[in-house]
Parts: sequence; C-alpha cells; structure tokens
Amino acid sequence: MLLTTVITTALLSLTIPPPASATPCCLPLPANHHKIIIDLYTRTWNGEDALLNKTFAPTAHLYSDRTPAANGSEVHVIQSSQGILDFMHGAQTGWDKYQFEVAGWAGGDGGNVAVRWKLNGIIGEGFTIPTPLKKGDHVTYNGTDFLQIDECTGLIEQVDIAQDYVTFFHNLGLSEISV
Repeated sequence: MLLTTVITTALLSLTIPPPASATPCCLPLPANHHKIIIDLYTRTWNGEDALLNKTFAPTAHLYSDRTPAANGSEVHVIQSSQGILDFMHGAQTGWDKYQFEVAGWAGGDGGNVAVRWKLNGIIGEGFTIPTPLKKGDHVTYNGTDFLQIDECTGLIEQVDIAQDYVTFFHNLGLSEISV
C-alpha cells in the first residue's frame, strides 16, 4: 500500500507542471525569444517585409507620437499588422537610406520589452518634412519602442513608440515646428 502511494505521488508530480513555469498557454517562450523578436522587429523596420507575419500578430496595434503633417501634426493609431507595415512604408518615404540599429533593450518580464534604437538616414527625393537640408544629407535620431509580446504565440501584440523628435527636428535644421 505504501509503495502504491509513493509511485502514484511520483507519477502525478511528473505530469503537473509547477505554477512558476506555466504560461497562459503552457508553452514557455525560449529564453532568447526577446532577442529574436527584437531582431525580427528591427529587420522589418529596415525593409524586410516578408518578416511581418513572423513578427506581428495579425491584430497588432501601434500607437505613435504625433508626426509632422502638411497642416501641423497627426496622431497614429494602427490596429493591424498590415497597417503597421503600411505605417513603416510611409515613414520610409523620401529617404535614400532608412536604417535602424538597436542601441539597447530592457525587459523580458513576460511579454514586455523596451527597445532603444537609433535611426541612420539619408534624405532622398520626395522627403516630406520641409527642411533646409538637401538630398544626400545624413540625419540621425533616437527613440524607444515598447513592445508587448503575446506569451503564447511569441508575436508582438502592441507597439508604443516614443521618438526623440526634438533631436530629430534639430538635426533636420528646423527651429520652429507647427503642431
């Protein structure tokens, strides 16, 4: 009888995962997943459109700072991965070079990660922000994107973008911005 109880208890302990390792879908993400998703995210921003579905959930949301527009500025609230890709394409308009590099990242507590980035750009034809700079001029600035990652799928569910627009506008040679 005692042997049966010991064997039953041992077998049950093998089949029930400890609460600390369980996720809502019971599939823990690999330890390096945040680094992988940051790489995919950056590569998507850098023009690798084919990575969209490996990076973002179909219903991913993006919230951005106000961006310059013809009549002041506009707010961006995007509610799909395709909308995010369209936003990326719009942001790349008028640049001959538009390249992000990761300056650092923090987080990893569940599905939250913050990515500090640097944009290296070269102004091209059709640059949409009025600036005294000319085609071929180099522009750089930083920002921080906050990514919320679905712990079951490993895909990005939400992006909150905080850009250093003061530095960006200064680097564009602007002294006055209409909002």
